[in-house]
Amino acid sequence: MVRSVPLQTRMVAALALSLVGYGALVGIVVMLLPPQLAVIVGCALVAALVVVVHEADRIAYLLTSAVSIDHDQHPTAYRTLHRLAQQAGIATPALAVIPSDEPNALTAGRGDRAVVCVTLGLLKAFDDDELEAVLAHEIAHVSNGDSAVMTVASFPATVGAVLLSLSRRAFDWKALVLGYMFVPIYLAVVSLPLLLASLPGTVVLSRSREYAADRAAATLTGDPTTLALALGKLHGADTPPETDLRAVAGLSAFAIVPPASSLLPLSLHPPTAERIRRLKAMAEE
Repeated sequence: MVRSVPLQTRMVAALALSLVGYGALVGIVVMLLPPQLAVIVGCALVAALVVVVHEADRIAYLLTSAVSIDHDQHPTAYRTLHRLAQQAGIATPALAVIPSDEPNALTAGRGDRAVVCVTLGLLKAFDDDELEAVLAHEIAHVSNGDSAVMTVASFPATVGAVLLSLSRRAFDWKALVLGYMFVPIYLAVVSLPLLLASLPGTVVLSRSREYAADRAAATLTGDPTTLALALGKLHGADTPPETDLRAVAGLSAFAIVPPASSLLPLSLHPPTAERIRRLKAMAEE
C-alpha cells in the first residue's frame, strides 16, 4: 500500500520550491539589468506584490466584472454562506456574482476583505446542496488564508506567465516587418527559465491546498459525496466559448476548478478525478 505524503510535509516542500522561483526572479533581474535599473525594477515588483495581496478583493471585482449581491437578491446563497462562515468561525465574506455562464467559483482577499465570487452559470445549474458544497470549499479557502498564500507563492510564476503572454502577442508578422522580432524572443527567453524554476513549487502548494479545502468543506457540510458530485458537474460543464471565464485567466489559481482560459501553461489544480476519489473515500470512513 502506498502511503500519502502528509499535508504539512507537502506544504513545507512547496514553500521551499517557491523560494527557488523567487531566486530565479531576482537572478534574472540582477543579471539582465544595470544595477540602478535592477533596484528600481526590484522595488516595483515588491510594490506590485504588496498591492496584489492587499487589494486582492478589488482586483477580483475588476477582472471578473463581479457584482456584489445581498440577501434580497439571492437569499439561499447569502444565508448558506453566512451559516458556513459561522460554522468555520470567521467573518462572513462578501458574496458577488460573475456574469458568466461557465459554472465556477473563486475566492479572493483575506480577513474582513474576503470575497466569494460565483458565476451565474453555477447559480443556475446547481441545486441548494451542491451550492452549499461549493460555498463550503470557498469558505475553507478564506479560513485558511489561501488567497494571500497562493498570491505570494505564485508571484514569480505569474510574472513569467505575463512575460510569456506578452511574447506570444508580440510574435506576429508586424514584428518581422517592423524589425522588432527580438522583443518577443527576448521575453520568451526570460520567461521560460522563470516558469521552469517557479511552477513546480506553485503547483505542489496549490494542489495541496485544494485537497485541504475539499476535506475542510466536506467536514463543514458533513457530506463529502455532494462535493464530489459538484466537482464532477463543474469539470464536465459544457460552456459556450463566448461566455467562458477568459477574464478570470489571471485568477485561475483561485477558482474551484480551472476555467477554460488561464495565463499559466499548466493547471494548478489537482486532477478532478483524484479529488472525487478522495472525497468518496472520506465518505466511506
